[in-house]
Amino acid sequence: MCKAVIFDLDGTLIDATEGIISSVEYVIKKYNLKNISRETLISFVGPPIQESLKRTYGMNDEEAQICANTFREKYSSGDVYKSKVYDGIFDLLKFLKDEGYRLGVATYKREDYAKSLVEHIGLGKYIEVTCGADNENKLTKKDILSNSMSELGVIPEDTIFVGDSLSDGIAANEDGCEFIALTYGFGFKSENDAVATKPIFIADKVTDIMNFIKGTIKCKCK
Repeated sequence: MCKAVIFDLDGTLIDATEGIISSVEYVIKKYNLKNISRETLISFVGPPIQESLKRTYGMNDEEAQICANTFREKYSSGDVYKSKVYDGIFDLLKFLKDEGYRLGVATYKREDYAKSLVEHIGLGKYIEVTCGADNENKLTKKDILSNSMSELGVIPEDTIFVGDSLSDGIAANEDGCEFIALTYGFGFKSENDAVATKPIFIADKVTDIMNFIKGTIKCKCK
């Protein structure tokens, strides 16, 4: 029986596009990097900033870390708070809390930023535990999800992880959790993309998550 629901953050609970793009553009300007398309800028939402910099600019580990530190300086100075909560999220979290579920967050966003943001935007009244990345990006999504379960005091068999990307699905599978895949975020572009992660359900909008947990929507995962 499910006792806990753990959520990814960017692309799952919040739309962090504006703040992340602002900070990426700051890095591009400061280090005189080549300009990139809006689509490529959006691809920075979700993954660790170091990975995105390596993928986009072919940086080595040291170069990516230097730029990541600059990104985080700009992001923490105000861009982090430009995030918007998706419509329906507060209703979903209230429903889950009222039903007795333990609620947590597992995100690639650096942990101190994630905790501050969760409180700032009002999610803290529902979310008990927020676990995130370390500064050097040594923790995998599997590690972060494990940390969240450990802090909540639950086991994988009693946990559902909700996320919008392949890394979320892989983490859930590796940790032994059930997984709900989302197509409204920034990772999965379609239900076909999400199927590979073997989710118990694929949600196209926030209300689908609530209705599935309530049992009013037939499983949509094939």
